[in-house]
Amino acid sequence: MKTTLLTTLRFKIAFFIIILLLITASLFSLITIETMNRHIMDEVIKRAESLCKSMAALAPYSILSSDVLGIDNIVSKAKGANTDVEYVAVTNDEMKILAHTNVAQRGQTFVPYPREIFKENQDGTRVYEVQPASEKLLEVVSPIFFNNKQIGNVIIGINNSVLYHAKAETRRKILAGFGITMLLGIGCIIVLSSVITRPIKELARGVDELKQGRRSKLRIYSHDELGKLTQSFNRLTELVTSQQARLGTYATELEEAYVSTVTVLSAAIDARDPYTLGHSTRVAKLARKIGAVIGLSHHDLEDLEIASLFHDVGKLKTPDFVLLKDGPLDPQELREISNHCENGAAILGRARSLQKYMPPVRHHHEWFNGEGYPDRLRGDDIPLFAAIIAVADAFDAMTSSRPYKKALSREEALRELTLFAGTQFDPRLVDALHQVIESHLLPVDQLSSKG
Repeated sequence: MKTTLLTTLRFKIAFFIIILLLITASLFSLITIETMNRHIMDEVIKRAESLCKSMAALAPYSILSSDVLGIDNIVSKAKGANTDVEYVAVTNDEMKILAHTNVAQRGQTFVPYPREIFKENQDGTRVYEVQPASEKLLEVVSPIFFNNKQIGNVIIGINNSVLYHAKAETRRKILAGFGITMLLGIGCIIVLSSVITRPIKELARGVDELKQGRRSKLRIYSHDELGKLTQSFNRLTELVTSQQARLGTYATELEEAYVSTVTVLSAAIDARDPYTLGHSTRVAKLARKIGAVIGLSHHDLEDLEIASLFHDVGKLKTPDFVLLKDGPLDPQELREISNHCENGAAILGRARSLQKYMPPVRHHHEWFNGEGYPDRLRGDDIPLFAAIIAVADAFDAMTSSRPYKKALSREEALRELTLFAGTQFDPRLVDALHQVIESHLLPVDQLSSKG
């Protein structure tokens, strides 16, 4: 989950920066291409205008003197010196061609291509863009003046395919630079997102370890806000760990006090009847031994022992004349004494911390065949702790003296339990009791019970 979140965060950061970089680079590329296009166009036009004006400055003398060879020489040199010049023409003021790079055009009226004016200067020089654009021609027309009177025109046709090639080359280089910039940018973004998420990943690891009860000092990668946050988390971890240690100490002390209170309470219950003094403690020890044999965990054994100490807590509500009666109980008194299971569960139910012990206290007199009380549960429906307490309770009761009966020996009590295994008791737990006694796991005071 943590890895997924960090990956998503890194992806979002990288995606946002890439989009920002893409937009910025695209705008920059478009602006650069447009600027370069204008610059190249301006340079081509300036060169054509300069050439045209230079010829217009030289031509008047040749025109006035009808020096055809001089005009041809000007036209020829202009064409020969500039490879992108398609044609050069000199006309009189009536657009009759006086000289042309195509000699056959001489003497004819100049008929321009379909064109649109692109630029016009104050000195009368005009730049046209020949239509259609596929012709790739710019036509520059510059008037020839003598004594402020126009006596002709210089017309130059420029092949602007060079311009298109320059634009294409410029675009190619800019796009190549754009691609390289994007690749470098993506690489930098990956590194940057890793740098940004690394302290966040470190913090996430610290949170996970703190939740698991482990503590480790987080590495501080920077001295910015994330670095300060990591420092604060380290201090918080130290504080939480310290508080956890103190709480652990308090919890241990509280648990010890709680167990001591339970032990005293169970002793107080047993003390109401001198014949049952120590009964709950013996049942608790024996139940724990049985639980250990069947493989209960340490935590379950602790709970089982405390539940066993509470198993007769309901007798606090049993009248003394019933509880302390020397002889057998009549039916009404039996009903009264049997209520101690429900009374015990009700007493424990008033304290939330003790409610988990209610099932074993309520059901420790259920029978395996369903003939017990108070709810006539049977088999595996009987809570395991209750079934264990039932065996331990019966064994201690049979091996303890009462005013109305003598204590049985261990062997006699085991035979009695075995006889009722499968009816009153869980056979598996009776077998476990056999193992406890045979392996001398039984407490000393019960191993030495009367014979």
